Formats: sequence, C-alpha cells, structure tokens
Amino acid sequence: MQKVAEITIKPTEMVSEGSWGSRRVGKHASTMTLYADGPHYMIEWDIPALETSEHIGLTFEHKTLIDYDGVFSLPREAIRFLRKQGFIVPPEFED
Repeated sequence: MQKVAEITIKPTEMVSEGSWGSRRVGKHASTMTLYADGPHYMIEWDIPALETSEHIGLTFEHKTLIDYDGVFSLPREAIRFLRKQGFIVPPEFED
C-alpha cells in the first residue's frame, strides 16, 4: 500500500470499545496514516502510549465513504482527517 497522508493528533480523550462495551482510557497522542492500494484505502491509527495500532479499512464510492471495517465506530479524528484529504464522509458515520 502507498502512503497518501499522515497526521499527528494532540492528546485527546480516548475510548476503548469491544463486544464487552466501552471504557475511557485517558488522553493520548496518536498518529493516523492513510494508505491506498488502487481503490482500497486504510487508516493505520497508532497510539504509542497504549501500545496499540488499529487498522481501519475504508470503502469509497466516488470519494464518498460508504463503509468501514476494523473498529466499532469511526473516530471523529478519522472523519476530520478524511474530509481534509477531500473525501466525503456522510453524517451517518458521526457519533
């Protein structure tokens, strides 16, 4: 996959989500990197303080987000990042 863009995010309140529910895990800095491989896109979300990296698969139709995979809810930071890159993220993907 080819790197398209990257953003460093200042410490923000984070929530860990799973089938068990959700819990706050504190404020942490993170980095989001957008990758593309033809029509396929992915955000790699690195959170060093939590020693974790999430991978968010993205499906677009003509630059409009139609689906995602890999996380329970699309982080607002990812929504802002995608919109800054010129993608359309419909309101139904917001919390």
